Amino acid sequence: MYDLRSYRCFGEKAIDYYLKALRSLGKREVHSAVWDSVNWELSTTYFTMATLLQDYAPLSRKAQEQIEKEVSEAMMKSLKYCDVDTASARQPLCQYRAATIHHRLASMYHSCLRNQVGDEHQRKQHRVLVDLHYGKAVKFFQLLKDAPCELLRVQLERVAFAEFQMASQNSSGGKLKTLYGALDIMTQSHSVFHLMRKELVGECEQGLEDGKSSAEKVPTENSSVSLNEEEISKLLSIFESRLSFLLLQSIKLLTSTKKKTGGNIEEEDILKTNKYVYSLLLRSVANKNLTLLERIEVILNLLEQLTQGSEGKNLGIQ
Repeated sequence: MYDLRSYRCFGEKAIDYYLKALRSLGKREVHSAVWDSVNWELSTTYFTMATLLQDYAPLSRKAQEQIEKEVSEAMMKSLKYCDVDTASARQPLCQYRAATIHHRLASMYHSCLRNQVGDEHQRKQHRVLVDLHYGKAVKFFQLLKDAPCELLRVQLERVAFAEFQMASQNSSGGKLKTLYGALDIMTQSHSVFHLMRKELVGECEQGLEDGKSSAEKVPTENSSVSLNEEEISKLLSIFESRLSFLLLQSIKLLTSTKKKTGGNIEEEDILKTNKYVYSLLLRSVANKNLTLLERIEVILNLLEQLTQGSEGKNLGIQ
């Protein structure tokens, strides 16, 4: 267990020294390398303090709202000193940290909503912040080519947030709009699976290279991602589960709407597509002999079907 009080004391002293160093340096143009290094270390200190406070929250000494405020302030200060725009060797690290900060903040506010923290005004603010930070996390993770699992995890959390919102909605129209938004998030994930497929194919090809011993094998020039197949398999199972749930709910709602109002051609096309994709997904999940690569191929095909099925349809997808 971390001693948060001691770390906070040391952290605040380090922050004070870093800020004094920046004031002494004056402008970045004078000593750019030192300036960048001090900024990075300052960002790291704020980030570490915020992470420890979030992961080991002293709830016995502080209210949840106070911890939330301190975590948010420290994370935003970490972002302030994290230069994501300047092209340098450290830029990908800065982008990864920015993505992680936004992901953590979104998850924190998402958790607050689930736990019914705060009054209605505060909950409305939390909903706005959840959308804001998840969106920014996706943006930064998409800039990176070596974090497909992190990006997929954020997208799945966004879907979970949509499901949470849908649970409190009463009208079929509202639920359908939220469902379409969640399905849109799922289809946006095709780039993640393309990257995973590319890396898995590359690993297979490298493993089949003739006559090379494991000691002789070297990474290919473009091999930037070291995939954790166990983690991918778990995330893929969650993705399949949530996609199945969303498709089933959309089928039920669209069928119900069709019975009540007769529906329209666009909704009938969507219903037909979702039924077809849902049946393919169920068959794929039931087939336990599929390899990880084959499962990804199936998902890419299903997402393509959904994308084609929604093209030209104005059904409220945002």
